[in-house]
Amino acid sequence: MKKIQSVKGMHDILPDTASKLRVLENLLINTSESFGYDEIRTPILENTDLFTKSIGDGTDIVEKEMYTLSDSKDRLISMRPEGTASCVRAVVENGLQDNINRFWYTGPFFRHERPQKGRYRQFHQFGVELFGISSPEADFEVLNIIVSIFKNLKMKSPKILINSIGDIEDRNKYTTVLVEYLNKYKNDLDKNHLLKLERNPLRILDSKDEKVAEIISNAPSISQFISKDAKEHFEETLLLLDKDNIKYEISGNLVRGLDYYNKTVFEITDGENNTQNTICAGGRYDYLFETLGQKSTPAVGFAIGLERFLSYVMDNIENYKSILIYMICLDQKFKFHAISASDIIRNCESNIRVVNDFNYSNLKSQLKKANKLSADLSVIIGSEEVDSDSILIKSMDTGDQEKIGMSEIGNYFKKEY
Repeated sequence: MKKIQSVKGMHDILPDTASKLRVLENLLINTSESFGYDEIRTPILENTDLFTKSIGDGTDIVEKEMYTLSDSKDRLISMRPEGTASCVRAVVENGLQDNINRFWYTGPFFRHERPQKGRYRQFHQFGVELFGISSPEADFEVLNIIVSIFKNLKMKSPKILINSIGDIEDRNKYTTVLVEYLNKYKNDLDKNHLLKLERNPLRILDSKDEKVAEIISNAPSISQFISKDAKEHFEETLLLLDKDNIKYEISGNLVRGLDYYNKTVFEITDGENNTQNTICAGGRYDYLFETLGQKSTPAVGFAIGLERFLSYVMDNIENYKSILIYMICLDQKFKFHAISASDIIRNCESNIRVVNDFNYSNLKSQLKKANKLSADLSVIIGSEEVDSDSILIKSMDTGDQEKIGMSEIGNYFKKEY
């Protein structure tokens, strides 16, 4: 019988990685909430029109990567490939458009693209969206959240690649000039790039192909075409970053791959193997609400790919490892003492985990299980501990043992861990 395996590009997140992912998610959530952002949860399935109108029907996501199906009434629905459009739809549908909204979200997203390291067909993102503020202070705020995330991970500040792509009119002018320039190199472009040249020329600027990158290096810069308003907005954003000592690098060819962006766009990359692997990206999208037929609403945000980000910050996440305690009860009649001790320990510190062995086998057998789980400590409950209203704590690393009274458990763990 053929072995049943996971669908290509879909992956299991096993406990060891899942625990680290949870630590990372909690840090991202706590950082965002410290800036006043609240959680929003949107459905995994949305009407396909939401993405074709917002992301753009000339993008790879819409043309090649979305998982789309028909429902019982032949309506097209898609598994969400990104989070921003869903957040916008939720704000409009629930009558929140007149408010200033600060949201964070996290969860699975889906794109049918070639699986590679840190990139899967089902992947996880954490995102932040700020709706209702048009000033550069909003751009600065979301960038400041990213910098704060790195600080909270005890990592050096990231290098932010940043650019302004102006407004729609600016982009249209630039696109005309860019197409005129690229037409001279049609013979050097492959089929995929020629298709982009025809449907969405700006996306060629995102190309990682070395030959195309060389062509682009001599192309006109979009900075020559942005309006006075967009230029002032960008300069003020940079000034705010400078005042807060946030490092950045202006990247003239940075445009982002989605149609809805305008003015400020930015990326954080891991720089792995001298390539530009994006782990966090975002920007301003003031026209997305209008694209979806709603009144104009300024907006800015970012998204982080959690699988790639986790691999990038793994060493720092290790510093947040929880303490695993294996509770050994030597006889079933002592179980209430063991359960009481477990509850007290769990309430001492948030990074302590207590696993109870309810098999009541001999001490040697239960210590083997503790070792197999890589427990840091074992707590042993026998007749002596019950009679003296205490617990016996054993270090699984050194073998040292210490008896602690039940009334002293809280102070002991708060002091030691």
